[in-house]
Amino acid sequence: MKRKHIMLICFIGFMLMLGWSCAPSIITPDTGVYQNGILYATSSKDLTAVYDATLAAMAKFEFQITGKAKDAFFAKVDAKSADGMKIIVQIKAGGENRTDFLIKVESFNRERSVLIFDEIQKHLGVKAKK
Repeated sequence: MKRKHIMLICFIGFMLMLGWSCAPSIITPDTGVYQNGILYATSSKDLTAVYDATLAAMAKFEFQITGKAKDAFFAKVDAKSADGMKIIVQIKAGGENRTDFLIKVESFNRERSVLIFDEIQKHLGVKAKK
């Protein structure tokens, strides 16, 4: 009986931890937040502008584009750095002058994610918020 209680408590604790590690719920336009290995961001620019800025940022850092796709609602850019790290940028058209995107760099590389985000913002004409 004691073992079942311990298992139940562990399971409930695990489920609570999963609930708190979801994607952030509020991000203001033209900002981003890093959580659980992914940089979540929004832009006041349209999907095409964010997609073009992402490609320009990848070229600036000399990343090899391994895949890219775009339609009216979604875009994705896959790249690889010289040290073999995979980089994924997913872009989704949001509502009312908003585009949501995320940047995921292999091995939870926060610094590289932030540099890519800053470069995308620069190509979009958004000044960095310090």
